[in-house]
Amino acid sequence: MRNFKIKKVALAAVCAALLFWEGLGCPAAETVQAAQKDSVVVVIDPGHGGTGGRNEGGIFGTNVEKHLTMLTAQAMKQTLEQFEGVRVFLTREDDREVSLTDRAKIAKQYGADLMVSLHYNMSSDHSLYGAEAWTSAFGDEYAKGQSFARLWLSDVQAAYGLYGRGAKVRLGSSGKDYYGVIRAARERGIPCVILEHCHLDNANDNGLVSAPEQIAAFGVTDALSVAKYFQLKSTALGLDYSGFSSPAVTAPGQGAQPDSTAPQILSATAKRAGEGTISVTVEAADPESGLLYYSWSADGGLSWSALQRWPGGETATFSCPVPASGSLLVRAHNAYDLTAQAAVTNP
Repeated sequence: MRNFKIKKVALAAVCAALLFWEGLGCPAAETVQAAQKDSVVVVIDPGHGGTGGRNEGGIFGTNVEKHLTMLTAQAMKQTLEQFEGVRVFLTREDDREVSLTDRAKIAKQYGADLMVSLHYNMSSDHSLYGAEAWTSAFGDEYAKGQSFARLWLSDVQAAYGLYGRGAKVRLGSSGKDYYGVIRAARERGIPCVILEHCHLDNANDNGLVSAPEQIAAFGVTDALSVAKYFQLKSTALGLDYSGFSSPAVTAPGQGAQPDSTAPQILSATAKRAGEGTISVTVEAADPESGLLYYSWSADGGLSWSALQRWPGGETATFSCPVPASGSLLVRAHNAYDLTAQAAVTNP
């Protein structure tokens, strides 16, 4: 497990947010009402909730997603409420089922300027790691959502060393937004961003969710990203983001499209690097969503290495054992988890 680290700029906010521990589990009930027009309104949506199946969310070891999202949401709310000019609400305050449409309705009733849906990730083969965000593919909801999502990804990468998997869109078979909470929010004119903080089931990430304080700290970082996005300041925390500039994103004319094509491997060559070892150089490209990972197999595809971070650009170089039998294969993975595979030209 990696050591837990927080950026120094957030330490004051972390300490303040963790004060809620004594009263944890007893948040004050809020009545759904229209927000004051002179305040920014942020609705935090703790993902999942309720009993059974998808209501529980991802489960890995002792971590259950529905509990993690609530803990993160409470810390996020308490931190964000220490900034001036913002009102903060939750879509649920206890462990209960709330439909995706009802979550968006609650956000609409509060007059939300932004809806942030909190989640933690898992993958079917436990191979993926990193943080990612999902937004609407359409209109102002895309532009605003992507601007915040890109800001947030930068913040969590800097604070925790998480790998950035991108700010992405996904469409359903009807051509509308795939994720129900994003779709329902857009129907009501609300930008909604799903934040997948890290992967519970991968050793690269799960050290960051091994203690309640760490899970709460994610909520602090989320709150600071929101404060930056809305250029808020907090006298209590000694933070002033009034001059902060979020990433500029333009609304797409016909809607943004997810990457549907695999990367292209341009070349894969190897040379002797020592006794029993070869050095492999892979050149690949993916102009749509970028390269995310690479992996290799020294037994003709029977088994594969763990996913390695693509180093940037179009070239990755690594060392591996000389294949005892079969061919040496490499894969390049893009941000939408599409892969290309090629045989390495052996020395």
